[in-house]
Amino acid sequence: MPLELTTNDLLVLEQYRLQRFRSFFFSTLMSCPIGLDETNTLIIHCLEPELVDQLLRQIDQLRWYARVVLGVHSLAIKFVQEEIYRTATDIAFS
Repeated sequence: MPLELTTNDLLVLEQYRLQRFRSFFFSTLMSCPIGLDETNTLIIHCLEPELVDQLLRQIDQLRWYARVVLGVHSLAIKFVQEEIYRTATDIAFS
């Protein structure tokens, strides 16, 4: 008998994956809302410019964990609604 996941099951699993990702960068991401969009991109919304700077210093690690933990194809960092940085996550493996 095949296992069938409901929409609610998939949403719960996505939240667990996001929590797991956040745990690797907790001090930086604890005040940043994060989410996945329909294009399989991790969106990180930063509320302070210092957080953007910290994330950019950790970009190689962010790409690697985003690819491995979340399975996303790209990562975007936003500060106040403006996209500051976007990168593919697969380049972390090159």
